[in-house]
Amino acid sequence: MKIRYYTDEEIKILSKNIFVNKINYKRVIEYDVVFKLWCVMMKLDMPELTGKQIFKRAGFDVSILHNDLPHRRINSWLANYKKYGIKYFVPNIKNYCSIVQKKEEIKTDEFKQKIWKNVIKRLKEIENE
Repeated sequence: MKIRYYTDEEIKILSKNIFVNKINYKRVIEYDVVFKLWCVMMKLDMPELTGKQIFKRAGFDVSILHNDLPHRRINSWLANYKKYGIKYFVPNIKNYCSIVQKKEEIKTDEFKQKIWKNVIKRLKEIENE
């Protein structure tokens, strides 16, 4: 099996997406947890959408990605969600930190927080249906 490496230009394009945390080794995309749960929600709400269509809606240039990547990722996240629930994506482990941070130092992305709240709310609704 051949390993697909992204070019520097492709990495720049992928890194501009707000749902990409980082790209490791020029081949492994690390997605934001919000995006993973949003994909799960989209697949549950609209099963007729393909993985590529969901990734496109999230602003990804799918021409860069392997044809099966969106489908494989979403199916993997969906299977883990069905098996373990939201806790799989957000474990309840408190991190230990000896450095006290001031509130001004902690940056939050309001857009991602709004998405997060809506996704969690909708997933809970889907579970109760």
